[in-house]
Amino acid sequence: MNAHSAPGTSRWPTDRPLRLLVVLHNLDIGGSQRNSVDLAAGVRDMGHEVVLAGPPGVLEDVIRERGVPFEAVEELVPDNIAPTARAAYKRIRDLARRVRPDLVHAYELTPALLAFLGPHRLDDVPMTMTINSMSVPDFMPATVPLQVCGPLIAMETRERSGPIGVLEIPTDTVGQYPDFPGGAAFRAELGIAPDEIAVVVVSRFARALKQEGLETAIRAAGRIAPYHRIRLVMVGDGPAMPELRALADATNARAGREVVLLPGLRVDPRPAYAAADIALGMGGSILRAMAFGKPCIVQGERGYFQILDRESARLFRWRGFYGIGDGGTGEDTLVRELHTLLSDEVRRKENAAFALELVRRHYSLEHALRVQMEWYRKALAAHVRPSRAEVARTVASVGAWFAARAAGRVKPDTFNSSERIAPGIAAPVPDWFDPDIDTDTGSIDIANAKTLKLQAVRRG
Repeated sequence: MNAHSAPGTSRWPTDRPLRLLVVLHNLDIGGSQRNSVDLAAGVRDMGHEVVLAGPPGVLEDVIRERGVPFEAVEELVPDNIAPTARAAYKRIRDLARRVRPDLVHAYELTPALLAFLGPHRLDDVPMTMTINSMSVPDFMPATVPLQVCGPLIAMETRERSGPIGVLEIPTDTVGQYPDFPGGAAFRAELGIAPDEIAVVVVSRFARALKQEGLETAIRAAGRIAPYHRIRLVMVGDGPAMPELRALADATNARAGREVVLLPGLRVDPRPAYAAADIALGMGGSILRAMAFGKPCIVQGERGYFQILDRESARLFRWRGFYGIGDGGTGEDTLVRELHTLLSDEVRRKENAAFALELVRRHYSLEHALRVQMEWYRKALAAHVRPSRAEVARTVASVGAWFAARAAGRVKPDTFNSSERIAPGIAAPVPDWFDPDIDTDTGSIDIANAKTLKLQAVRRG
């Protein structure tokens, strides 16, 4: 049982700081991972006790710099947990018994399931989970308070007995800002002249979700190069690097100059963002570019590319900084959007100013911390010990999904696949959605929104 509260009566501790155990799924470079670390460190900076845990990775250095206690969980193997799941389950259970948290906050599927079956089930430790995938698996336990990163994802998630909330991907608008030092040095390092326009992408070079758009960006840069002094700078690394490198080399050879640059992974990518004249990306990457005051083009899948401006902002606030096109590579679309910005310096400045205004108002880390702390209060108040029936359903559902994956009936990246979320993306933004809502409890009232949706379906 939780050492700090009786079962079913979990409340915010009033006589001392909140004690949190935050379990991450991955400590490699990536938007959601870095945001998780920033939020945990921010909660600690507010005076609460925080212990971070997760598989070893490059972000350990960032955690150490922030001074947050860290527990390496070697048994949490990203993308291949099956062989070590039993050991990871025991490690997280033992870690929770040692830390004795008021609340466990688990990020993504594996830590959430292990925390649910371990400290939550066995010791009645309250928990919440954050799923930053494009969709939430139906097998996730329904009573555990769930946060997702966008209102559309919340609306598309199955009905739950536990609360569901939205914490839109935050970004640091204090440590990332216009005129951040290092941009000129980054350009000089790569040989980018002052009169050349740098289009910068900072991304994981993953095959799912990313590779298609990154390859399109390289081809589009090659087409534009004869007409504009453009340099496409792709900062990152990952499984798709060999294909991207080969395509970049071929593109540069045809152009007769180095149009596409792949300088590799940067643990601190801020100088790369600062060096950009135009940013290209999706999700957290584009939000960070906005914090630097850059004009942005949002990348999605199936050929989706669209300029971020006042007209498109409501769409992106509803479904996240992402989209799904009509098919194909979208190369013509990206060439058109790039040409629009490359040819119009005034529009670049206007879009940059709007992007900065938008990210500071709705996506700052300070705002996210207020939302997160309010969510912790809600999660503690909503805590219930899982029933045997819920545990059995969860175990059976997870087992069935892994069996289907092993048999090749489902893809490993199902929950980030465009097929699963395409219907919601294709649907229009609901009339009731107000993108200017800015509260400390989330972007929208999910329960009320789902009621409105159901009423609209019945009327239809």
